[in-house]
Amino acid sequence: MKKSIAEFISTFFLVFIGTGSVILDHVTNGKVTLAGISLVTGSIVSLMIIFLGKWSGAHMNPAVTLSLAAGGKFFRKDIIPYLLAQAAGALLASFLLRRIFPDSSSLGETLPTIDAHWAFSFEFVLTFFLMTVILICARMKIKYDAWIIGAYVALGIYVGGPYCGGSMNPVRSFAPAVMNSNTELLWIYLTGPFVGALAAVFVFNYLFKKEA
Repeated sequence: MKKSIAEFISTFFLVFIGTGSVILDHVTNGKVTLAGISLVTGSIVSLMIIFLGKWSGAHMNPAVTLSLAAGGKFFRKDIIPYLLAQAAGALLASFLLRRIFPDSSSLGETLPTIDAHWAFSFEFVLTFFLMTVILICARMKIKYDAWIIGAYVALGIYVGGPYCGGSMNPVRSFAPAVMNSNTELLWIYLTGPFVGALAAVFVFNYLFKKEA
């Protein structure tokens, strides 16, 4: 229960702050800027890992949860509770943002500006490296892992944001898309991050199979 609550809270704040910064950027005609959105989202990821990571690991991301389980690094009995908590936290965040910004046309959705298949590839690559960073930090027990992971999230958004949205997280894209009834291109963000994270886990396990 503690793990699920921690996942619910951390995912709520990730979506509320992350997509909220995108909405504010639209409302203020670009005053937040892409760099600001990246910094805010990366910072909230780091803070959630610091404050709640000791209970649930602060995945905040179904792609991370499922890929860790597939690689034997996460208890499979916890998969469903984690996914439900993440989905509930994200949906509540988008629901509140809809109430706060009723005139928002996007609710901070991640939408591609390039061909959908290229956007899928972009999300795959960005999430592959995100998962690799997470795995390396865990293996090496790096002291400042929360800030390293947050910094990569910020970098991924800054690089991928103008092209694919830089989601790297299915539930981060799912919640605003569903709340906004705009799911036509949601498949990009429900598949690209999952495949990218899974690929990273299997490559990582292969490279370190002798030690394992």
